[in-house]
Amino acid sequence: MDNWDDDRLWAALTERNKGQGGVYAVASSGIYCRFGCPSRPPLRKNVRFYAAPAEASEAGYRACKRCKPDQPAA
Repeated sequence: MDNWDDDRLWAALTERNKGQGGVYAVASSGIYCRFGCPSRPPLRKNVRFYAAPAEASEAGYRACKRCKPDQPAA
């Protein structure tokens, strides 16, 4: 994501900050999630950040079945 601070996004991921916009993708699993997903946190070296689910999908990742980032937030 352009002009996004990776350290801030990593903190939001590890704190499960549901208010953070965008999604994160995990290269080792091929899955992208919302911030706040209850899944086990990934290794930082495997994480990529995207502004929108469509961007992660276009990059070849599939949506997480737990947090369903490709569907409207509940």
